[in-house]
Amino acid sequence: MRRRLALLLAAATVVTSATYALAAPKTARPLPCSGPLACADDRAMVELERRITDNFRFGQAIEIDYRTPERTLGDVASGYAWGDSALWTGVYLAGESMRYAVAKDKLKLLGPDDGKLKAKDAAEDTARASWTAQRDEALGRVRTMTAKFHLLSRIGREWKTSFSPNTSYDPTSPAGGPPSFGGGVFQGEEGILMRACAPAPSETPDGIGIQPKGNARIFGPFRWEDGVDYYCETAPSRDSYAGTLYGLLYAYDLVGKDDPALSAQIRGDVLVLAGRLVKYGWSFPRPHGNVSVPKAPVPVPVTGFNGHDFDNFWSPYFMQQVPSARLNVTQSARHVAAGGTPEEKAFWDAVWAEESASQLPLLAGSMEVDAAQPNDGYYKYNLNHLTLGNTIRLESDPMLRELMRQALGVMDRTTGDDGNAHFESITFGASGEPKRIDAAVQHLGQWLDYRHAIESGPVKNSPRCGADLECVPNGQLDVDQDGTVVPVPDPANGRLRARFPLPVAQRAPRDFLWQQPPTQLDGADAPTHQAPGIDYLTPYWTIRYLTEVAKPAVAPLPAWVGPSHR
Repeated sequence: MRRRLALLLAAATVVTSATYALAAPKTARPLPCSGPLACADDRAMVELERRITDNFRFGQAIEIDYRTPERTLGDVASGYAWGDSALWTGVYLAGESMRYAVAKDKLKLLGPDDGKLKAKDAAEDTARASWTAQRDEALGRVRTMTAKFHLLSRIGREWKTSFSPNTSYDPTSPAGGPPSFGGGVFQGEEGILMRACAPAPSETPDGIGIQPKGNARIFGPFRWEDGVDYYCETAPSRDSYAGTLYGLLYAYDLVGKDDPALSAQIRGDVLVLAGRLVKYGWSFPRPHGNVSVPKAPVPVPVTGFNGHDFDNFWSPYFMQQVPSARLNVTQSARHVAAGGTPEEKAFWDAVWAEESASQLPLLAGSMEVDAAQPNDGYYKYNLNHLTLGNTIRLESDPMLRELMRQALGVMDRTTGDDGNAHFESITFGASGEPKRIDAAVQHLGQWLDYRHAIESGPVKNSPRCGADLECVPNGQLDVDQDGTVVPVPDPANGRLRARFPLPVAQRAPRDFLWQQPPTQLDGADAPTHQAPGIDYLTPYWTIRYLTEVAKPAVAPLPAWVGPSHR
């Protein structure tokens, strides 16, 4: 995967306090290629770090559309997809924290400028200036995103409600809105994680923001410490917590040790987020008082039975039944509490003792349950890699760590051959196996061809079905036990998928490619569309960090004797 193009590096980020925007970087002088990814991938990193400035609004990464198909930097027409923004912003925060650590390590190796004028000094000066720019831009972005997660973790204290039943509600008709008692039972408090917060579009210079009452989960305005009124998309999912903690814990460990104020801020935010979940028994009560019962198996003439759990004032099954999520939250809190007060440390050590005793024995089995949903449930694989990767990285007890790695091995039995650079870089961190980093480098390089393909037009693989591509009903489940494959058919679903993972370059577009089942056949983006590119940038910096700064010891994942699933 060695390439010949020169590495161009970016200059420092300018952070504007009013909007948490990222200013477009300048370009530093070329630097000779280094690391396992080499030049073409390095050049792509520079361009994507430059372009992602347009995807940032109020400290969060979102999808955007440009005004024209040329996608001229700065000429943005609209922004959307705030609902998953906490997830992807957190994943990017982890990547930028690793970018900071790589740049810092390069500068340490280069040493200070000796002031002499020799041929080799010119090359070293170029490298020093370029890596300084990388470090400073990464630091600026880390500060921007952690400031936004501080807001997302704390602004819920402004959410005040009172008992006010919806008297116009008619249980036999959708008219009048959802059943609601208006609130007053659970009041706003810190620790209510928001998916996203931004001013109303009418209050922003370019009209990009969160529309008041744009959906049933948007509430506000909430006044923040900067004097700005924010509308927030509430009702986070486990996705939001997985991304948020993945990013905050990397920032805490890699950047916080150089920035005590940042470290203290992250510690407080993680503890308040985790503390609220523990307080309510791993559930997530919301102050609004709306009642939304998930759809019943058969149609019933009651509006309240046609909603979504996220719109309910209480989530009865938020994290209670998900061992990996609970362990991740507790492990994260325990880790930061070690640098806090003795009382914080004692509390979270006790919570960890309880959670590890009750949830670790269930962890591997829960991975097998999730592995049996390899298509429509593929997003769970991303969550499991984030949460297990984080939990394993932070665990020092070898026995507990091995139980966690065993659970990751169960998941890897199904996902390990999916051609997924994001998963491969995370499993390399947990195993140190060279084959995993080799695969991650290969598949990340192929991402460049994928990006070119989706920007060139629709992706249509379905016409190939029955010709050069084997396709099966989307719901069909292939269970493979040591080469013996048992198909479980799904005759009721007419939609098709590829039976085996498509090459990376042939996959359909997605906001984050590695969360999409690799067997999805078709998809299209608008010619003006731009996803943030985090699906390239975070694996890129993960690969560089784990191969150049913090190489993991070689310890193959425990083999899972059970089946894999397709």
